[in-house]
Amino acid sequence: MNMRGRTILLVLLAGISAPAVAQNDDKREIVVTARSLKDTENDLKACIARGCPPDQDIKATLAHAENQFVEGDYRNARETLAKSLGRNRKHKDEFPIEVSDLLRANGNVAIHLGEADIYRLSVLDMRDTLKGALKPDDFRVFGAEIEVADSRMKLGYYDEASAKYLQLEKQALAKGLPQVAAIARVRDLSLRVQRAETEKTEFRKKEAVEAIDAFLLQPREGAEQFKIVAEVLKSRMDRNNGNSETTDKLIARYAALGGTDRPLLLHSKPIEMNEAQAARAAAGGSDLNRIGTQVVEKRWVDIGFWIGADGKVDEPEILRSQGDTKWTDVVLKAIKTRIYAPLKAEKDGTSPGIYAIERYSLTAQYEDDVTGTRIRQRSPVAKIERIDLTS
Repeated sequence: MNMRGRTILLVLLAGISAPAVAQNDDKREIVVTARSLKDTENDLKACIARGCPPDQDIKATLAHAENQFVEGDYRNARETLAKSLGRNRKHKDEFPIEVSDLLRANGNVAIHLGEADIYRLSVLDMRDTLKGALKPDDFRVFGAEIEVADSRMKLGYYDEASAKYLQLEKQALAKGLPQVAAIARVRDLSLRVQRAETEKTEFRKKEAVEAIDAFLLQPREGAEQFKIVAEVLKSRMDRNNGNSETTDKLIARYAALGGTDRPLLLHSKPIEMNEAQAARAAAGGSDLNRIGTQVVEKRWVDIGFWIGADGKVDEPEILRSQGDTKWTDVVLKAIKTRIYAPLKAEKDGTSPGIYAIERYSLTAQYEDDVTGTRIRQRSPVAKIERIDLTS
C-alpha cells in the first residue's frame, strides 16, 4: 500500500488527532495562510464560466465550500456542494475519486446542519460511487464501507454499526488486507467504549473491556501497529473507572521513545449533555415533550488550545463564535481533560508544543414525525458536531 493509501486509512482510526501547525521563531505564534472567501468564489465562478473539466470544477467547489464552512456559512456551503453535484455527479465513472470527495463533503456539511437524511444518503452514494469504479479489494472501497459504518454509529444505530465493522473485518482478512481489518476492528472497539461511557451500565463496561483484551491478546499479523489504538482505548476505560496506571504507562513509554511527531490523544472524557432533554423526549406523552426548545441554528465556535510538550492541554479559549455560547461549557470542560502523548523535541532540544483549532457546532436532527404532522421539527435532543480546523 502506498503512502497516500496509508494516510487515507489512518484518518479512519479512533482516538488519534494529528494536526500540524506553522510556527515562527518565537515558536508560539500561529501563522495562518489561506485563500480568501472572495478568491475561492471568483475561482469557482471562473471555472464554471469557461466550462472547466469536472475534476477542476470539483477542486474549486471544495475549496470554496470549505471557506464558506469555516466562515460559518453552512447553508451556502451546502448549496455550493449541491450545485456542483448537479453539474458533476454524471461524471462519476470518469472521476470516481473526485465525485466521492464531493459527496463526502456534502454529507459532512449536512450533518452540521442537522440534515441526517442528506448525510446518510451522501455517505451511501460516496460508497457506491467508489464500488462502481474500483475493484472489490481496493482499500478505498473498504475505507468507504467503514465510513458507512461510521455514519450508522453517528446516527445512533450502534448495533448495526458494530455488526458492519465486524463483517468488514472478516471480508478484509479474506482479501488479504490485515490493516483494513484492524481498522474495522478498532472502530468497533471505539464504539463499544463510547456505549460504555454513555450508557454507564456494568454490562457495557464489561463488554468493552473484554473486546479490547481479546484484540490485544491476538494482534493481527501485518497490522501490529494498531495495537496502540486498543491500548489507548483500554487506558481510557481504566481511567474512567478511576485507574490512571495504564495511561501513566503509555505516557512513560512515549517519553522514553523521545515523544511523538504529532498529537496522539491518550485520554479524554466525553462531552456530556442532553440528559434532561433525552429523558423528556423518551417520556413521550405530550407532543411538546418531543419538540426541540433549544436554538441550534447558527451556533458554532472555534476553540483553540496549546498541546504542551508534556501532552497536557493549556486553557482552551473561544477564538470565534456565532450566536450564544453558553452551550460550550461542556466542550471546554471535556477539552481540559485531554491527555496526549509527550511531543518530540526539535533539534535544539526545545518543544514549543502544537496549537490546535477545532470547530464545534450545536445542532439537532430534523425529524418528520415529531408531532404527527408532516411539518419538519428539530429533535429535542441537541448534538455537538466537531471538526478539526488546524492547518
